[in-house]
Amino acid sequence: MNAYSLGLMFGATTLLFGCNDSNSDNAQSKIRVTHASADAPLVDIKLNGTTVDGLSLVDYQVGSGLISLDSGAYDVSVEALLAGDASAEVIGANLNFAPDMQYDIVALNYTADIEPVVLSRDDISPENDQVRIDVLHAHPNVPGVDIYLTTTDDIADQSPAISGLEFKVDSADLPVTIPAGTYRIRLTLSGDKGIAFDSGELDLAGGSDLMITAVPNVNGGAVSPVNLLVADGSAVNVLRSTEEKATVRVVHTVDDAPAVDVLASGSAVGGLTNIVFKEFRSLDLAPDSYDLSVAASADNSLVVIDAPGTSFEAGTTTSIYAVGKLNSVTDSTIEPLAISEDLRSVATYAKLRVVHASPTAETLGLVDIHASADGVFDETTAVLQGVAFKGTSTLNVPAGTYFLAVILASDASFTPAVSATATVDDGGVYSVVATDDFGGGLVLNVDNMAP
Repeated sequence: MNAYSLGLMFGATTLLFGCNDSNSDNAQSKIRVTHASADAPLVDIKLNGTTVDGLSLVDYQVGSGLISLDSGAYDVSVEALLAGDASAEVIGANLNFAPDMQYDIVALNYTADIEPVVLSRDDISPENDQVRIDVLHAHPNVPGVDIYLTTTDDIADQSPAISGLEFKVDSADLPVTIPAGTYRIRLTLSGDKGIAFDSGELDLAGGSDLMITAVPNVNGGAVSPVNLLVADGSAVNVLRSTEEKATVRVVHTVDDAPAVDVLASGSAVGGLTNIVFKEFRSLDLAPDSYDLSVAASADNSLVVIDAPGTSFEAGTTTSIYAVGKLNSVTDSTIEPLAISEDLRSVATYAKLRVVHASPTAETLGLVDIHASADGVFDETTAVLQGVAFKGTSTLNVPAGTYFLAVILASDASFTPAVSATATVDDGGVYSVVATDDFGGGLVLNVDNMAP
């Protein structure tokens, strides 16, 4: 197995806040901020009311590098982006940063109970043949864990390097310093040898100073309950367990085509057969490159889509829409529309993925997507304008009941070509698809309830 190298792989660049200068005569501290709240929206991080460079619209599992600033007291705030242009402060704290110290400020727990946890350690670099590791348990639904740092296949006779680490506890046993070398990071519940996370072999480079945060795994193809966020001072990287998969969703939007099967290297993929018009079908696959095709279920020799070398990465969700017209097998315009999805639930709004999959509407011109609370449409109800065939976008909308419509951009009468009513909840993730079944209305799929 090839070992994956962590630490010192992004250089030693230090970000600066405001007009502070690392060459200043003032005493210096370093801070790092990480978004570890699994259902929280994008956030802005502010110090003394000013957004920190590079920390605007920070997504889940994203963090900063180490930021140098003058030591002293700061008002630290986290502002969440809500639906529309609204925002709200979800964390506010006054923190005093001492000279020659490093601080990790981690926004964790679920949105209803979001809070900051601050870890501190001396701002010293490990020796060139050593690695310093600090760890934070940031999964609110997982009890205490043991952490093993060993390359042995079996940990039955091994002792954990870190024992009984509880949620959001700044353990007195941390950070730990270990010799540089090759390790596997494995997590188990405290006192249990059943492995919940396995990093595979990692080369930990000498001189690395790592902050590792175990966060809820809400990615596609999740097998382990956690991902590890590994911060080396310059960037934060997501480390996944070795057995993680990729989620693939296949959506049949061709109104004149029969049920279809998805084939890999010519063989039908179990779970992705007999997919009918307007159906969503999901499956977790091992991350790999596949020679995919789509064929009629009744006769797999009738292939309408051929997509060799289609790759799926661990922890991702990819939707593949079959769009176009069959017309006849010799005159088919069917093609794949692949969309990289973010199906993470956000507590403060609903996510609404809109997909234009109507080839008939394509011939009539661009369309606008409208959402109305009362079913009356005009220029003020357009939420997405000038959408072309195969166009797609994600809207963040407050919970409620909406009348949705697809209207030609050129139609001054705002008469829907196709419409539907949808009730959405905060935290819900939905797909709305316009197809050529005008009498059947828009297709609404509730993604976070799909298999």
